[in-house]
Amino acid sequence: MDDKELMQNYQMGDLDAFDELYKRHKGKVYAYLKKRLPHSDQVDDLYQKVFVKFHKSRNLYQPKFDVLPWLYTIARSELLDSLKKKSIDTSTYNDHLHALPELKEDVNSLDIEAEPSLSRNEKLALTQRYYQDKDFDEIALILQTSESNVRKIISRAIQKLKKKYKGAKL
Repeated sequence: MDDKELMQNYQMGDLDAFDELYKRHKGKVYAYLKKRLPHSDQVDDLYQKVFVKFHKSRNLYQPKFDVLPWLYTIARSELLDSLKKKSIDTSTYNDHLHALPELKEDVNSLDIEAEPSLSRNEKLALTQRYYQDKDFDEIALILQTSESNVRKIISRAIQKLKKKYKGAKL
């Protein structure tokens, strides 16, 4: 009996059909997860979740699809959900890893025009954005460029200033 027939039987309540599908595909699903996760305890937990979701969503299966790709789709979905949840749950903000060194001067008194490392467009973009409170589209009109280019110009300028005030050479 092929996978599609087994899946249709499983949808009608035949648990032996599930056992057969599980035996056929458990190694492939486990290998798929193991290749993508560093710890075996994570693999085991996620492996169980995949087959629970497979069971719960068995009525959504349509015979026009092959069973194994459908099972891989479930595994991929569970993997991505798990990775997203893990990064949200375990990411912590450490103040001293992300803090900038204290500046001797107030940042608002920073003379952008006197910064030799910044280009004319960078100085103008920073001034317009942070001292004049202009939007990116307004700055784009002033610089006669695109809004996305203005974002890049400002980003580069900020990176240069960060390097300078962290003590790195430009």
